[in-house]
Amino acid sequence: MIRLISYLFAALSLILISLSGVENVHAQEAQTGGQRSLLPEIDPQDIEIRSQFQARFPGLRRQPILGFNPRPRVYQIDPNRRPFIEDEETVMANLPIGVLERPEAPVFNPLGYAEPKNGFARFGLGSFLTPEADVYAMSRLGTNHWVSGNFNYVSTDGHIDEFRSSARDVSMDLIAISSLSDKVKLKATLEALSGFNYFPGLISELGVPVVQNSRVENSGINGGASLTYARTSLSGMALSINGYSGSMNMTSDLVPLTGEATEWGVNANAEYSRLGEHVQEVHRLRVRADAGGINERLGATQNWVIAGASAHYERLFNYQTDVKASAGITVADDGINDLSVYLTPDVTLRHTLFRGLDLRGRLLGRVDQPTLAGVHDENPFFDLASLLQHQYEMRLQAEVLAEPLKGTKFSGGLSYQNIRHYLYYTRNENSIAGTDFTEQYYSPAFRRANIIKLYGSLTQDLKPGIVWLTGEAHWQRPRLSGNEKIPFIESLGAQATVSIRPAGQILIEGWAEFAGDREDSAGNDLSSFFIVGSRFEISVTEKLGVYGKLLNLLSEEYELWRGYPERGFQGFAGITYLF
Repeated sequence: MIRLISYLFAALSLILISLSGVENVHAQEAQTGGQRSLLPEIDPQDIEIRSQFQARFPGLRRQPILGFNPRPRVYQIDPNRRPFIEDEETVMANLPIGVLERPEAPVFNPLGYAEPKNGFARFGLGSFLTPEADVYAMSRLGTNHWVSGNFNYVSTDGHIDEFRSSARDVSMDLIAISSLSDKVKLKATLEALSGFNYFPGLISELGVPVVQNSRVENSGINGGASLTYARTSLSGMALSINGYSGSMNMTSDLVPLTGEATEWGVNANAEYSRLGEHVQEVHRLRVRADAGGINERLGATQNWVIAGASAHYERLFNYQTDVKASAGITVADDGINDLSVYLTPDVTLRHTLFRGLDLRGRLLGRVDQPTLAGVHDENPFFDLASLLQHQYEMRLQAEVLAEPLKGTKFSGGLSYQNIRHYLYYTRNENSIAGTDFTEQYYSPAFRRANIIKLYGSLTQDLKPGIVWLTGEAHWQRPRLSGNEKIPFIESLGAQATVSIRPAGQILIEGWAEFAGDREDSAGNDLSSFFIVGSRFEISVTEKLGVYGKLLNLLSEEYELWRGYPERGFQGFAGITYLF
């Protein structure tokens, strides 16, 4: 009897194990089949026009003369306003090397407003005679075609008595999207830019500011197209080509400070991806080719080329460890340095210890070529008389991501960057021939640099839809080769933002930033500063709203660039209309 019971128990166990294995096989097949059948579609009902009422915060670091976000100075369309066609990895891969921004933090998701049907228009006026306009519209053309347009305008009469500081920025762009079939999507973009800004006055040998009416007028056009064939949501092919052309013309009462700088560039990318044999396994091949040229205002010319290829692998192991790894080689020739070959790995590991606690590590290598427009966006007092070198960055990063409570997210970590041909700024002190003036403008310089950064951030939705806040702080050690501190970069910084909706049609927001002491290129101290700002928006009717902004509430006196004092207190008021 005992032996019979043992046989029955063994047989029953074997049957259960077999059934479990069959169930797992079917589950895996179902998951794999499900992935292979996911086709990206653009449904007009799914197209979101987001963030039209969300806070586009004035630059916490400054209230700049060319707009409310100092980097970039030229307004760009918020990607959230477009139909969802952006590939996050492609967008991140094409971003310029930015050593000043902290690694990824919790996503900023402020409170929003009702969405318009076709678009919106926003017009406002601020002190220092600063008008602003922001218009966006989107329309469907037929069943599978969409087009959107955006217009941004901001100008100012200036805020400095010693020299002219007026400025203007205008941008217009069009985006067209066509769904040629269930699997093929075509996108085309076109953007035109225009603006100007004045340079600070010169300094005489006696230390007296001299007005010489030096200003830079910039204009440019950007455009491109991309074609995507999606076999599934994770596999297929993608091709893209983009180009730009720009001009910056410096005029001045002093002949040595006149001249025109121009640049052009084109970049092409191709990607092929296919599914692997396991769930959430993807293989990709990527090819990149960029080329361009620069003519600086004193007559020197430069042509540059960057080309590379990489193989990419990603897979989720045991539903806990997400691996995304690529190995690549990139060749760069900027016409200044010798042709260089670089390894460009990109490995990201994210492991879930348990629900609400993740560990993430990343190794990144990439090559980038700065542009005149990009340098001018960051430092509008760039003298346009320098050629630019390519940059190669290697970054190591380790961080902890935690969500102990729903709506509460923490992140913190440590990063190390080593950058070859790092771009920083030095202030010219050259005497101008035939005058007793010192130039006192900025030129880019290039050296090897390393930056160690310790950072942490918090995002909390205290009451969904009512109160939301975020904050971040960082300490960093920015050093050039020779252990010199990188000019104009703080070692300690912090930011905080809060959004409150006391009633359904009212949104109030506030923000603050602290930046520690810095040094200029001559080793002189630049004082720390603490900036506070706020804004509100009220929906008066279903389509009409009013808004207001208060910048630098404490009227803090500070300089980001030596020789150019930033604005004190500034107020704005305006209206928003939905259509």
